[in-house]
Amino acid sequence: MLNRPATLHTVSQAIDAHRAAGEELAVLVVRGQRTRETELSLGYAVAEALGAAMEAKLVATLRAQDTVLRIAEHGFVVLLPGLRGQQHASLAAAKLVRALGQPVMLDGWQLHPSVTVGLALCPSDGIDPEQLCLRADQACDEACSEADGFAFWRRPVHADSFTHDELRDALALNQLELYLQPVLDLRTGLTSGYEALARWTHPRIGAVPPPAFVGEAERTGLIGELTRWSLTVALRHLAQLRRDGDDVHINVNLSVVALQLPGFALQVMDLLRVWQVPPHALALEVTESALMRDVVRAQGVLAELHDEGVRISIDDFGTGYSSMAYLQRLPTDELKIDRSFVVDVASNDRARHLVRSMIDLGHHLGLEVVAEGVEDSATLSLLRELGCDCAQGFVIGRPAPAADIVAGPRPDQLTL
Repeated sequence: MLNRPATLHTVSQAIDAHRAAGEELAVLVVRGQRTRETELSLGYAVAEALGAAMEAKLVATLRAQDTVLRIAEHGFVVLLPGLRGQQHASLAAAKLVRALGQPVMLDGWQLHPSVTVGLALCPSDGIDPEQLCLRADQACDEACSEADGFAFWRRPVHADSFTHDELRDALALNQLELYLQPVLDLRTGLTSGYEALARWTHPRIGAVPPPAFVGEAERTGLIGELTRWSLTVALRHLAQLRRDGDDVHINVNLSVVALQLPGFALQVMDLLRVWQVPPHALALEVTESALMRDVVRAQGVLAELHDEGVRISIDDFGTGYSSMAYLQRLPTDELKIDRSFVVDVASNDRARHLVRSMIDLGHHLGLEVVAEGVEDSATLSLLRELGCDCAQGFVIGRPAPAADIVAGPRPDQLTL
């Protein structure tokens, strides 16, 4: 935040005042999207003017008792006192998304800004000013994949949560575990590769859902360490599999935040050299919704890796909101059809036609198509008939510890 102490002091004062009056207070984080594209294409001055225009639009849209605090060039904390529950806050957030999405004329250019809004409510979501801001910021990340453009902070699944220090220590002490889930080549009936999946069993709260610790790593600057751990362990196991004679590849899930780290592409290539793994045996998976956060920057880094031979995979294909637009811009080798489209493909004609269209689209673009979430043999057989290249799911194999897969016998063929 710009002038963090002053921002938190203002939030603290608002919390104290409205709690004393018995009122509910909403803390919103408002974040401009794709603003980096504006900066790179039109220059710093226009980007700065866009931030000022957004601030002015916020002030004009809100009530007199509301507060706008600018925390970044295109980022704001907004305080909304006296709300009547979550529904009232939803109306306010939707109003801001609509208002800030209106075209803006700057220096002769018509810009079409968009924003995401994250909300945390006081006292239900907490009373500490920094905690409320962080929770609203976390909700803002979630809002990137919401059609309405805003999201409320959601309490973790566990009653107890983990801390930043505990995650940092788990990475430093190698307390995470890598699981592998097989991918079946439907053309040959052989296991063609594996998806690497990080797992963390916390000593106090048990198994932590991957979205929880990955999201925490993104928010707190640990995503670089988590990504290095995932790549290092995945490539170490892949190297052993290939030395044992298995001509397989491995897919590693990648946070778009990691793509923005300095020297990321060089780091990947260094790890491939260390473990003597050919670049084509590594595929980096990025989800549609995550790509849309900063497609311009992602495009450059992914292109650099792709030019070196690393495969690029689009995960959860079909669940994003700009599928057709980015496919012609990004260096892509593989599409992974999300399980939500696959689950009914054997029993629903519309689902079958939709999956067939996705497969045909991928093939027309020269891409390999993988179906996720395959849980029965009927679905597996139908996907083969539809021309799908590969499949992944419980009917093929559940995720298992990587060490067990490398050490034990591996069933490499499935009768279709």
